[in-house]
Amino acid sequence: MSAIRYIVTLLLLLGIGSVEAQNATQQQYEKAYQLYQQNKYSEAAAAYQQLIDQGYSLPELYFNAGNAYYKSNRTGLAVYNYEKALRLDPGHEAAAHNLALANQRVQGFTDELPLLFFQKWWQQWEHLHSPNGWAIGSIFLFWILVAGILVYLLAERFATQVLRVGIGVIGALAVIYSFMSVYTWKTAKNHDIGIVMNSGIKAKPGPDPGGKDLFELNEGMKVAVLDATEDYCKIELADGKTGWISCNEVKRL
Repeated sequence: MSAIRYIVTLLLLLGIGSVEAQNATQQQYEKAYQLYQQNKYSEAAAAYQQLIDQGYSLPELYFNAGNAYYKSNRTGLAVYNYEKALRLDPGHEAAAHNLALANQRVQGFTDELPLLFFQKWWQQWEHLHSPNGWAIGSIFLFWILVAGILVYLLAERFATQVLRVGIGVIGALAVIYSFMSVYTWKTAKNHDIGIVMNSGIKAKPGPDPGGKDLFELNEGMKVAVLDATEDYCKIELADGKTGWISCNEVKRL
């Protein structure tokens, strides 16, 4: 991890919480960084994981955790953290590069189909703001819209064609931001994609451990969760194969 990334991520982590919490966060992040520099990768991964478990969700934090897990040969958790980093920042080139390296370790890895140009465009648009950012923007635009309508109705000298067009534009933006705030919130709460955490997992034709083996899953494989019972999940691989495995074997993104 470069010094610039270290400083930027630390500043972002320190942007939330009380002085005491900030001090504890700084110490924990510096500890993780130093452990990684000392080649103590398992300890560094545990230190980064502690920050993640405390609720910090930053692309660079997941990226660093992925690096530490990768170096400590925990491929499933490395893939998981790189995927989390890319969910938060699809343009994170280092995370994409390291994810490709980690996937080379995954036995039986099947690459996903590349995104079409409009899918890439939509992904970039979706991550223009966080769900909270879209929501705050929609509220701000709503009040600007209300103010514009009041001015148009109550102040005749301002009731011009330009103001009418402006109200229309602001109204359209308010609708778009409202839609995106709901959409991105639902997407953030969607945990239908997961990473297999162990190797040698046998997929079954149904939620029954006594069923015949369909195919084998290995640590680091990315799967879609199509259905679930209390204990078993129906998963789908990138090549279209489906089967049931224990939900405990999949760590959802």
